[in-house]
Amino acid sequence: MIMIGATARQSGKTELASCIIKKFCKKEKITGIKVTTLHEDDASFHRSMNLPSDEKFIIEKSTIQGKNKSTDRMFVAGAIETYWVHSKAGFLNDALQQLLPLIDKNSFMVCESNSLRKIAKPDVFIMIKNLNDNIKNSVSDILEFADLTVNFNGKERIDFDLNILKIDNGKWIIKK
Repeated sequence: MIMIGATARQSGKTELASCIIKKFCKKEKITGIKVTTLHEDDASFHRSMNLPSDEKFIIEKSTIQGKNKSTDRMFVAGAIETYWVHSKAGFLNDALQQLLPLIDKNSFMVCESNSLRKIAKPDVFIMIKNLNDNIKNSVSDILEFADLTVNFNGKERIDFDLNILKIDNGKWIIKK
């Protein structure tokens, strides 16, 4: 799995995920995943994603709905399937355990998530650093896990070449 996190919202996670999917989908099956972790204190960021009080998490297998959702964009980029996981903070591991058996076993995953990095170790973890915004509190404890940091100036990624990524022996790697 390649996991993409960011230091702030609106920092190009979906754009980078879509570029990676587009580059690799011609030769490999790629599954796109977006994980939204719902914390009590950030409901204003996730206006349309409130879970019913009795639900711990929801996993949506996405179909294109024309709403320009992250998963729509990943699907259009060439993912064979996309999933959007909405999870309350304490149930992310449960959601992951339910998600993994749903994914095509021959597929390589591209995932947008900061919170998932706290419980899962991807092949490659890319952190997008938004140069125009403060670092979210939820990110400070995972910054050190980034295999690669990509700067974002509000309009484009700086100093990043997709050609440094590769699939080798069944896993994602960064070319040396």
